[in-house]
Amino acid sequence: MKIFLISNMYPSKMDPLFGVFVKNFKELLRKQGVEFSASSVINGKRTGVLKKALTYSKYYLSITKNHFFKKFDLRYVHYLTHNSPILYLLNFLNKKSPLVVNVHGSDILDSQGKFINKINIKVLKKTDLVITPSQYFKEIMLNFYPFLKPEDIFVSPSGGIDTSKFYYIETKKNALPTMGLISRIDEGKGWDDFLKALDILNRNGFNFKVKIAGQGLQEGLLKQMILDFKLSDKVTFLGLINQNELIHLYNEIDVMVFPTKREAESLGLVGLEAMSCKTPVIGSNIAGLKTYIEEGYNGFLFEPSDFVQLSETIDKFFKLSETEKQELSKNALETSSKYEAKNIANILKNKLSELC
Repeated sequence: MKIFLISNMYPSKMDPLFGVFVKNFKELLRKQGVEFSASSVINGKRTGVLKKALTYSKYYLSITKNHFFKKFDLRYVHYLTHNSPILYLLNFLNKKSPLVVNVHGSDILDSQGKFINKINIKVLKKTDLVITPSQYFKEIMLNFYPFLKPEDIFVSPSGGIDTSKFYYIETKKNALPTMGLISRIDEGKGWDDFLKALDILNRNGFNFKVKIAGQGLQEGLLKQMILDFKLSDKVTFLGLINQNELIHLYNEIDVMVFPTKREAESLGLVGLEAMSCKTPVIGSNIAGLKTYIEEGYNGFLFEPSDFVQLSETIDKFFKLSETEKQELSKNALETSSKYEAKNIANILKNKLSELC
């Protein structure tokens, strides 16, 4: 099977985590014997109107050239909205091969009520298979686009968890309760609510350590809040961490905090990566997170934006006995095993083969 990969998100040297799940998806299917005979991607995040316009012009040209001059069995597209204009045009001129569209969240939710959604609808009506990262988002697609049938949508969790990269390493017990946050430092990701919760815990005399990894447009604001809340001796901002190094961070922390406020968080792969390292997760009761975080089983849930409840939930976790924490860790690992990458890739490959 030969695939033409199309994605406006793909890692670059400067931004190695941008769309890294697309790269992982590609590598995993290659290991299953799939050939990517053509590829049109945007490497790294672009800012600025002119830079974006130039980038997308080149990107659309690459898609067009590959569409007409490369040989492939199907087109696999990550993210609908940014690709729908060129897909609609090429389908109108010459459909050529089956079309698979992998939606991820913001590409659907941010387009509602806008002109671009009319184009999305036209493309979806010509799409042979829609892929969603979770059952949660499959239901959203069926609700937003009633012309789609359940059998038109296949759930595949963003490449799954590569257990050769994320696994449990026995480490020395932390002297202090230690938490971690791995996230883009952008609006809606909830990092600010996490710091507000830490401020409450700190003022209540709770002693802890926190490691935050990520990058984004709000890094400066994050650093300032750490200073304002007088948390510099407790919170370490690590900046961008290479994905291959994340395993050590996941294993060093007692619990991962995932405070996103985004309905577009269609799965939340970092939570599952943490669980694959036997690390429980405290996450927002929202979107894809609530499909795998089970209250009191492999972690805890709190209401999005409720930093007071988050502080109480963190306190509750660290008041558990060691036996109770170990049970959460065991269950977290068991949960992650359902998302093992090789199995996910094999199932997806078989599904795609049906279209060829």
